[in-house]
Amino acid sequence: MTLLDGFLNGSKDLPFWVLAIRAVILYISLIIATRLMQHRQVGILSGHNYLVAAGIVSLAAIRMVNPESSLTSGLVIVFAYAGVNVLLSYLDIKFPKLIDRKPVILMEGGRINKKNLLDAHVTLDNLMGQIRLKGAHNMSEIDSLVLEPTGKISVIKKPPFLPVNRQQVNLPPKFSGLPTVLVYDSEVQKDNINRLGLDLKWLNDKLQQEGFADPSQVFFALLEPSGNLFISA
Repeated sequence: MTLLDGFLNGSKDLPFWVLAIRAVILYISLIIATRLMQHRQVGILSGHNYLVAAGIVSLAAIRMVNPESSLTSGLVIVFAYAGVNVLLSYLDIKFPKLIDRKPVILMEGGRINKKNLLDAHVTLDNLMGQIRLKGAHNMSEIDSLVLEPTGKISVIKKPPFLPVNRQQVNLPPKFSGLPTVLVYDSEVQKDNINRLGLDLKWLNDKLQQEGFADPSQVFFALLEPSGNLFISA
């Protein structure tokens, strides 16, 4: 058996450096497969997403530690799993009732739905733990509980227990938005500065006001929505 044949199909006599290369190839294939599945795989973990993730990881782990396993078949299965997951995710968007699970109402109008709780196999201890994680410590505060298809529980509080907003206390609205990175690792992010309608002179003036001669002395600078410039040297 040639080294190439052993590399692709597996052999108990493979050198350590060949095993290392096989492991790197499998690892890269996992990254590529995850990219192909896009954000849904890591952000919207429905039933088929979980099965594909578990299957791919188990498969890759076996082939990483077992020198006699076939690298070629491993790569084929990884990308076959990824392809099936992409297809199911597409069908889930088009036909959600056929592919994915539905939300289950566990509590409505302040009353627990015992039947749905039993059907979903959620114990009261599980339920109490989930609502504590959501910042609701008393059942009397809650109007509704919904078990989402992802397995997480949404908590909807009763109106008297909702946080007060600025409109309710007659305060002017406060602008909220995303902060913008202006300097990262001492590199000026020119695209971000231009997008804000600012220029390098404005940035240098701001940095000098904070005691920095130029951006090379700054590790990280962030312009917050409030107009405050956060700087870390």
